[in-house]
Amino acid sequence: MKKTILLLSSIVSLSTLSAADNVATPIAVQTPQVAVQPVVKSAPQAVNSDQQSPLNQWTFFQLGFWFDQPSATANSNVYGIKTGWPISSGNGCVNGLEASWVVAGTDHVQGLQACWVYTGNTDMQGVQASLACNVNQNRFRGLQAGVVNVAGDIQGFQPGAVNVARNVMGVQAAALTNVSRGEVVGTQLGLYNYTKTLDGFQASAFNYTKEKSDGFQLGFVNISNTSGGFQFGVANYIRDAWIPFLPFFNFSF
Repeated sequence: MKKTILLLSSIVSLSTLSAADNVATPIAVQTPQVAVQPVVKSAPQAVNSDQQSPLNQWTFFQLGFWFDQPSATANSNVYGIKTGWPISSGNGCVNGLEASWVVAGTDHVQGLQACWVYTGNTDMQGVQASLACNVNQNRFRGLQAGVVNVAGDIQGFQPGAVNVARNVMGVQAAALTNVSRGEVVGTQLGLYNYTKTLDGFQASAFNYTKEKSDGFQLGFVNISNTSGGFQFGVANYIRDAWIPFLPFFNFSF
């Protein structure tokens, strides 16, 4: 009887082991590992001081010694007086008076900018005066008086020995030369007058209009390189006129 029981136990054990071996072993799935790149923060870019807008701070009085020196003059607003000993300059605004010995050169001025040698700005509304040279780069409204005057688009009056502007709405009066690189809506008075387009009056020894003329030229020699306008002088030339060259008087429509 015992032998029979041992035999049955052996058969059951062998069956259990065989079934365990026939169970499929699960396949391990390898998860791909993604390399994590470290986040690198870029360093902040340096700010160009020339591109900074003027500071909100303002002052009644400011003293300069050289170009943008002291540094407070480089980027500030003055409501009152700014003066250079000998130079004043900056990207800010002067609402009032900027007066220096050698250079007065703040970019934006509303009021009076005066100097013995050189005044310069980007935008100006008021009076710019020096004994040598005045320069405006963009837009000027008012009076620009000096030996040499240079302006962008000017609305007002330019008296001097040599006057140069882009577009003129007003009067250029020169002892020697008036030059407009664009259009004159107004008057040019001098020994030599030049403009690209005339819608007004030129009076000088020599008047020259490069393109269209819708005005009057009075002088010894008057030249209009296209049609239009009236000419009074010793020699008058309008290229597209019915008779291009005439003495004393010529016209074209």
